Amino acid sequence: MVACDSSTSDDKAEKSSVSSKKETEFYKIGDTVKVDKVTYTLKSVKLTKERNQFEDSNPKYVLKVTYHVKNETSDDLAVGTDLNVYGPSNSKLKTYPLNDQTIDSITAGKEADVVTGFGTNKLGKFELHFEPLASLNAKAAKFKVNVK
Repeated sequence: MVACDSSTSDDKAEKSSVSSKKETEFYKIGDTVKVDKVTYTLKSVKLTKERNQFEDSNPKYVLKVTYHVKNETSDDLAVGTDLNVYGPSNSKLKTYPLNDQTIDSITAGKEADVVTGFGTNKLGKFELHFEPLASLNAKAAKFKVNVK
């Protein structure tokens, strides 16, 4: 967003494009981002008390991530494995199986909500990287969230 000032419209356009680049480096909850022919919308990142009795790991916290995926490719798209999460210490989190976790595929031209879990022992700032598995050269859509 550009503040109102007395500069020319050319200056405002330049400032706007510079601030847009900074703002789009990392996205936030509610933003929609297209990676190749797949559109991701991060809906929520919440702590859950849900635990899986069959899971060997016992993280202090479990993050429940909900996102929406729109498949604009011509093939089925694997979902639930298209997200990597990095914790406050910059280490990659392991997935944590939730009862309502989505490991599925979406038919070409269709869309769906996806739920997945991640275990962590620390709260703070998390980076979420969305990237379709079939996408070889695409840059991941990166989101930042703070979970307390």
